[in-house]
Amino acid sequence: MKKNIFSKISAAVMAAAIIAGQAIVACAYGDVQLDCTNAVESDNWTQSIQFNYNGNDPDDLKCFDATRMTDKSVITVTYDILETHEVDSPTGFPVELIFQSWSYPDTPMVNANGGVWAKVVPAVLDEENNTESFNYADIVAAYGSDNFEKVDAVLFGSTNDAKIKVKTVTITNCNDKGNHWIDPAIAEQEKKAQEQEKEAQKKNITGIIIGIVAGVAVAVGVIWFIISSKSREAFDVSTGEFIDKKDAK
Repeated sequence: MKKNIFSKISAAVMAAAIIAGQAIVACAYGDVQLDCTNAVESDNWTQSIQFNYNGNDPDDLKCFDATRMTDKSVITVTYDILETHEVDSPTGFPVELIFQSWSYPDTPMVNANGGVWAKVVPAVLDEENNTESFNYADIVAAYGSDNFEKVDAVLFGSTNDAKIKVKTVTITNCNDKGNHWIDPAIAEQEKKAQEQEKEAQKKNITGIIIGIVAGVAVAVGVIWFIISSKSREAFDVSTGEFIDKKDAK
């Protein structure tokens, strides 16, 4: 009796541990290493690379959904300095981060045209390794809100201090998926496209089933014809051939 009780308790503890482990995995955050192969040389307030929102596809590393970020996220960029400049008002850092929106976001930084061009100053500058890091709180302050659902692009550009080219971009502590805002008109178009695709798949499946049924029917007909033909014949032992039963003696 005691053995059974202990067995049940052990099983319950193990099940709880598995559930807890799954919950931890579900809530786990990950780092995102963006694809910087499209980076170009930039100079004097131009941009080296841009990552647009692209339908919340976490596998498309040439794009990024800013709503995947958490308050623990840090954006780190490494770069090559191709040329330094002597200017009257240096910024003190060669690369700036920009959060851009053209979708009328809910932030006091929005302009009359419904856009935001939020420049972020790095929190950490490592000149020896050509690395800068940007904190979440600084990004929120520059953008004017922690609601990034209408951030359309994340960019990295040069200041007037140097000519640069971005090498890598890493964003830490990101969710697997985001909740980016989608234009209702575009959402409706996507919904119709998905419905049309499903309808086309149904038609294809129906056509395949009809083809299979027709093929089976033909095969059955052939077999029935052969069987019927044989039933009207008799085997002639003397000739070793099938003959019509009418001719059999």
